[in-house]
Amino acid sequence: MKGEPIMSSKKTPSTPEARAEKLANKQMLRKAFTSTFFKALAVCLSALLVCSIVYIAFINPSQLELKVGESGSGNNAVSVGNQVAGNDTSSDGATDLPAVTELTASSSQEEILSYFNDAINKVKAGNCTVTLAKETNSEAGGISGNLPSSLTGLADSLIASNMGEKDVSAVAPASTADAKNALFPVENESWSSKLTASDISGATVSVADGVYTITINVLADEPSESTAHGEGHMGKAFSVILPSIVTDNAGAASSVISDVKTGHKDGKIVVTVDAATGNVLTANYHFVWTLSLTALGLVEVSIPFGLDKEFTIAWN
Repeated sequence: MKGEPIMSSKKTPSTPEARAEKLANKQMLRKAFTSTFFKALAVCLSALLVCSIVYIAFINPSQLELKVGESGSGNNAVSVGNQVAGNDTSSDGATDLPAVTELTASSSQEEILSYFNDAINKVKAGNCTVTLAKETNSEAGGISGNLPSSLTGLADSLIASNMGEKDVSAVAPASTADAKNALFPVENESWSSKLTASDISGATVSVADGVYTITINVLADEPSESTAHGEGHMGKAFSVILPSIVTDNAGAASSVISDVKTGHKDGKIVVTVDAATGNVLTANYHFVWTLSLTALGLVEVSIPFGLDKEFTIAWN
């Protein structure tokens, strides 16, 4: 149309300076996106990790059990039916415990421990039936590390919702050697205690109506990647949680976690024993286990859980 300016179709010439500036801007955007993306991915995977941890620890406790025949203690396991003597010498060079056939209120810690070892190791090889009477999870402290506060809230909420007593009605009583090995501590081992005097912080006994009540307090083990049955202090009498069990059952999160460590503390075992026969009647186990790990090399998490199990033993 007459009088209207004609728009030029020519593009602005590209100069080396303009091209350099455009490239620099692209690199800056790419760097910013990469940094933001991986941070967001770490947060998402951390959320998945938290959910996986809670699932493993509480929702599906059977995932924590080793397969029958597997052991984290290497050649420490003994064949089914062979009783582990209470005065067995450990690999750390601890002195032998005394042979003890009865206890009194004045018995020494070494005498109490020796008697306990003999009594508890009779359970798996003996003619008896073991029943898991009660199992309870408890909060043992808050989650720590550099997990984002929003996910810390998620973890705390998931953990809190899975606390308390579990329904153990579906857990069948164990009367065969294999079944008792799988159910009774130390799980999937043919022995129940290899404790020595150097593994405990205390051992006491009370006597009433022909029944001994023995309490054993076991020393703590710091979080480690090499936690195993028969090793450390707690691993000699408790069904400790192995790092491999966590990684094997972490699902989609297993590929992004590393430095998985488990530690155990506050270990206490209380048993009642028929003084006339030396047969264990009840056994209560308590400990706190801590799971520590790193996700994507960025997010470090440490979570403590409390676990209590109560068993009754009926002798035939």
